[in-house]
Amino acid sequence: MTGDQLTTGEQSTTGEQPTTGEQPTPRKRSYEEKFAERLAKRQAGRKPLKEGKVFEHGPAKFVFMFVIGFVVLGHILVLIIMMLSGMH
Repeated sequence: MTGDQLTTGEQSTTGEQPTTGEQPTPRKRSYEEKFAERLAKRQAGRKPLKEGKVFEHGPAKFVFMFVIGFVVLGHILVLIIMMLSGMH
């Protein structure tokens, strides 16, 4: 600001809020807030989990079993290779 602006009380145009009684514009909600709201609505609409059931979702069960099987087979194959090569 220049000295004239300080003595006359003029506002600069650097993004200050207007003081004329106008309502400030509502801020935009962030992506995280929108996502959390959609997730809360979706979870509220779901029925409660059944006792004793671990996987409510079929594809999740398939992926879990595939990953576990892959890890177990990988360990067995590495063990066999190490035994055949004479490593301890």
